[in-house]
Amino acid sequence: MNNPSYYPNYYSIDDIMVTQERIPCRALRSLEKLGFLDSSEKSEDLENNQQLELPLWYLSQQDERNPDFGLQVPDIFTSAYKEIYKADANYVELGRLNKFYYDLGMNLCKFEAGDDLAEMLHDTAKERVKGLKDLCNNVSNENLVDNKKLEHMERMLYEVGSRSRKMFADWLQEKAVNIKSTELVTNHRKRKRDVLDGDEGGSSQASQRSSM
Repeated sequence: MNNPSYYPNYYSIDDIMVTQERIPCRALRSLEKLGFLDSSEKSEDLENNQQLELPLWYLSQQDERNPDFGLQVPDIFTSAYKEIYKADANYVELGRLNKFYYDLGMNLCKFEAGDDLAEMLHDTAKERVKGLKDLCNNVSNENLVDNKKLEHMERMLYEVGSRSRKMFADWLQEKAVNIKSTELVTNHRKRKRDVLDGDEGGSSQASQRSSM
């Protein structure tokens, strides 16, 4: 299973899927022979301020000092949705909005309005983790299959949380418990036995001399 990565990872399937997401943007100047980038237009060129959608990986590779396209924050990360998250973040179906909601948002933080977006992601996750803890205690994997409220990272946290809860429950019921002494405790016991064996040996020798 791939671990979620917050930074670009060439070998991460999750990162590949996130960066394939098409992001709304606009051309910052007239671009010749790039009309094919907009499938809705038949022109060979892209006009200045022309609206289109491009993969996130393409927009991320632009020259920051002289970009050709200006990224526009997707609707699900705008202030309008921020108010919805504030009202009741647990009610929002993040999985339906975007399967990789948090990963996509963290990638977009590198662009404009990064501070506001980062704050929104933090507040939303902080509020939803409460409901996620309840799910770990009460919901089975079968009931989670069609649950659109959770996005990819939340599902992974759920799997870890529910597995940890089961292990703790088994420990309380003494199921498959295999508690081993640490190396420090083992060595301490060994030294204590050696001391006791030495004392017993000295006592036996003293008793033999006194009997003689």
